[in-house]
Amino acid sequence: MKPVTFLGDSLEALRAFPHEARRESGLQLDRVQRGLMPENWKPMKAIGPGVNEIRVRVESGAFRVLYVATFPDAVYVLHAFQKKTQKTAKADLSLATTRYKALRERAMKKRTYASVWDALEDTPEAAASMRVRAELMIAVQRYVEASGETQAQAAKHLGLTQPRLNNLLRGRIEKFSLDALVNMLARVGRQVALKVKTAA
Repeated sequence: MKPVTFLGDSLEALRAFPHEARRESGLQLDRVQRGLMPENWKPMKAIGPGVNEIRVRVESGAFRVLYVATFPDAVYVLHAFQKKTQKTAKADLSLATTRYKALRERAMKKRTYASVWDALEDTPEAAASMRVRAELMIAVQRYVEASGETQAQAAKHLGLTQPRLNNLLRGRIEKFSLDALVNMLARVGRQVALKVKTAA
């Protein structure tokens, strides 16, 4: 799993998102750290090669996280912001472009974390819980993708309603507890193993 590095004030901006948007953005960055693509994204070639935009929509609005994962050493978060108009503001694009250029020149202030959850959560306990929830949620999503089942069939096997499965597939991590995710995996014959080790 690649570490995640936040450039400039991107971490503060992401932490300022409403709780649900911050958690959903965190799940998508967790996917990127694991070498997966986010669930809702688009390339941002105008900013630079390999730059992508994570797209999150919650009740309080639309939120974006611009990142690049093509460098071998880390996933770099360039910028995070709330989108208030249909077209992305020039100031947001310009800031991300400036940070991308500085990154390529290695002249940018940055903070690196082993997991996005270490950066986003307020306590080590909450970060640990979110790391496990994200891993389990991604495992359920992978099951659904690989099963070849319709959403109705997958929902039935997982013990969910279709709207609840839709929430899971859209990365609504806030709506699923550890217990619920473990139970879903057990229902489809997946064994969850837990490894506990002393923190470094």
